Amino acid sequence: MRKKLLLLFLMMSLSSSVCYIHADGDPDPLPLTIKPGPGDDNIPIGGNPRPKSPIQIPEVYLDGHTLSFDAAIEGCEVRLLDEDGNVIFTDFIEENQTSLILPSTLSGTYELQIVSGNIIFYCEIEL
Repeated sequence: MRKKLLLLFLMMSLSSSVCYIHADGDPDPLPLTIKPGPGDDNIPIGGNPRPKSPIQIPEVYLDGHTLSFDAAIEGCEVRLLDEDGNVIFTDFIEENQTSLILPSTLSGTYELQIVSGNIIFYCEIEL
């Protein structure tokens, strides 16, 4: 009976450490923040009042040159800007698209922008 309990305890501790290692290896979402898009100027979009609920920041991950995300950014434009603010890459996220491969020729620090209507989610990334 002791051997069975010891074996059970050992198996439980190994399985929990395997789960911990896997969870620890998951990337953290990019630290996106919000800024108003072009033409916002505090004028309500289409005459409608601003949303009353907080804006939900999408979870976007970067692994090498691959961005991954959920359906929260479908229909959005993804941009990369260089240090001078020039757009060097742009693409649109299609329905059911969950990843976007950025050009492998890009390296360095860029501003990632996800444009959704008059809102821009952005952060700095290193490729």
